[in-house]
Amino acid sequence: MGALMLGGAIASGKCSLSPSTTWISTGAPMRGSMGSDYLQGSCDGVTNRVMEKLANVTGRCPVSAAVRSLAYEHGDYASVKLNRAYKEAQEVYRTHVKAAMCSYKHSGLISSYQWQFWLLGKVVPHNSPQNDGMVELHSCAGGFPESRFDTNYREPFYVTKLNHFDVAFQSGDALLDEAKMPMKWFECLL
Repeated sequence: MGALMLGGAIASGKCSLSPSTTWISTGAPMRGSMGSDYLQGSCDGVTNRVMEKLANVTGRCPVSAAVRSLAYEHGDYASVKLNRAYKEAQEVYRTHVKAAMCSYKHSGLISSYQWQFWLLGKVVPHNSPQNDGMVELHSCAGGFPESRFDTNYREPFYVTKLNHFDVAFQSGDALLDEAKMPMKWFECLL
């Protein structure tokens, strides 16, 4: 979400980057997240009774402003203003980002939270099966061609089999699977 906020701030003239800055992005929802749309739908009573109950019981309803701001670009909950802001932030993102880590599978690393992202990857009606449980590869790429991404952690544009928390460096690296090595990827960028 930080990349989206920074892209928006630069696009609106609120800040700028120093020429010596290197922008590295991980798991950025540059087109939003279908998780936001699904939660908003659950709170509005348009998904299913189980999810509606769960959203209410866990205090997710009413949906926070932060979650609403991640409505998927051109989706049911995205306003014209939000869609325009996404386009502007994506343009800044493509101009300034020098390396990015996104995911095409939500299987992730073995962790206490792995099952949650597996469930989100299956239950949330993502526009693509290529997602980290919360953010689709297409959204994370932010307009960079997906062909620019490689499963090799030695490449600056790295596509992984990590979930959304894993791309935030929550559980280290896999032992053998090169598509699950976020720490090594970051080390290679230094």
